[in-house]
Amino acid sequence: MHAGLFHEQFDTTVRGPNNAAMRLGLLFGACVWLILPVAAGAQGVPNPAMPMGPNPSECEIQAALLGTTGPNCPPVAMQRPAAPPPATPSASPPTGRPAPVTVPPLPGPAAMPAPELRAAFRVEFDFNSAVIRPESRAILDKVATVMAAAGNTRFRIVGHTDAVGGDVANLALSKKRAAAVVEYLVSKHHIRRDRLEASGMGARELLLPDQPKAAANRRVEIVNLGG
Repeated sequence: MHAGLFHEQFDTTVRGPNNAAMRLGLLFGACVWLILPVAAGAQGVPNPAMPMGPNPSECEIQAALLGTTGPNCPPVAMQRPAAPPPATPSASPPTGRPAPVTVPPLPGPAAMPAPELRAAFRVEFDFNSAVIRPESRAILDKVATVMAAAGNTRFRIVGHTDAVGGDVANLALSKKRAAAVVEYLVSKHHIRRDRLEASGMGARELLLPDQPKAAANRRVEIVNLGG
């Protein structure tokens, strides 16, 4: 079709005075195309880990990794949201007024899945090595106490580095450090090896993306994998 003839037909069909609905439909279609990929991407973002302080208590570690605390713990902010209270039956309606209509639930799961329980710990290592420094063993000792009381719950140990150095070296180092934490928990505290798994992310998930070389990025995350 000749370009001039195409534009003439477009003006007549779409821009005509009686075609406001068509123009609105085209605009709405463009908006949906732009917005849907953003929403889909947001759904795939994992829950961030709860950052722990330099000297967390066992109660704080319990709250972060298990979603609950022992009876002797003071109130601690929970990672897992509290369950909604059960619905109370309403009183009988007055005479002459219709009773409320009961709507059946939609098919599917009865409840939304619980958020992932994960915590980020600052575990110090010797420079460019997987040797755990003595000052960090006290933190891992508390973590082991919580794990020992968690029955058959399994955990993933994830190593992270800062962005100093190459990607290949950082990825390998993060895996070695995660494996070193697993080995410490197994050998020192007798946590069953089949309850633990190790993985490394290198510098792929920086805790402070705007400060890629910050020491806070060098951390170990522990993820609750359930029973």
